[in-house]
Amino acid sequence: MSSSVLASAVGVDRLQPGDHAFLAFTDNDERWDILSVFTRQGFDRDEKVVLHVDSGASAAEVAARVAGAAAAGRALDSGQLVVSTAARFKPAEFDAVRLVDTARRRIDAVTSEGYSGLRSANEMSRALAPADSLGKVVEYEVALHQAMFAGLRNRRYTSLCQWDARRFGEPALQAARAAHAVSVLSRIGTLHVAVTADGIRLTGDSDVSTRAEFTAALRTLADCPADTLVLDLTDLSFIDAYGVGSVLRLAAGLAAPRHLEVRCRSAQRRLLHALGGRSVGQLSIITERL
Repeated sequence: MSSSVLASAVGVDRLQPGDHAFLAFTDNDERWDILSVFTRQGFDRDEKVVLHVDSGASAAEVAARVAGAAAAGRALDSGQLVVSTAARFKPAEFDAVRLVDTARRRIDAVTSEGYSGLRSANEMSRALAPADSLGKVVEYEVALHQAMFAGLRNRRYTSLCQWDARRFGEPALQAARAAHAVSVLSRIGTLHVAVTADGIRLTGDSDVSTRAEFTAALRTLADCPADTLVLDLTDLSFIDAYGVGSVLRLAAGLAAPRHLEVRCRSAQRRLLHALGGRSVGQLSIITERL
């Protein structure tokens, strides 16, 4: 269980159109795993996917790694996937306002091409030469968020900003993270737990590899003194039958007036019902969104 994960952290598969997301990675393979899910979901949503990555590989090699060889070739040829591994800026060329305007124009262009929207992943280290441009990059992150995501979000645009944590100190990463409404979990297949004002929020995956963390999270929830225990599964990417059964056992073991309120998606509600949730009087299920 991690207590340092932001309450807004989600698995990359839970990103929605209109999200401006932050990713700090420390391992290249994990970064490729994140980009693979990000890219394939863009294809599933009929979005145009643009990747700016810092890599010694060619654009074709990057595309094959994130999309698979066959799909990468088709996507590159059609223009649905665009990959750049070149440095994006020369010294003194980084202009936050101009970049935000460029993002607006690109969204209009891809929708006129027939795509449902634009999905862009930008490795911000490509903008950090010279190093003293860090402040300008954070300025761009703030300007982009205010223009495209604050208030009424632009549902045609999904942005993932990648920061190589090995290159920056924590103060710089904190400043960048603060400019985003969503933080992406850096590893696929892990479970993260956040203590909220009224209970526990789970993100990531609940399966055999994370069973100890899941069990500890439910134990923490059961120890809360409130009458209503809230378990938020809305942005949990995966939960297995054992996890669902554990939730039901927790609810069934509560003595009145205590009860368990599970906030979840419709697919998770169906699992709870399929394993006997309707017969547990101490359980209430609130379906918030898909």
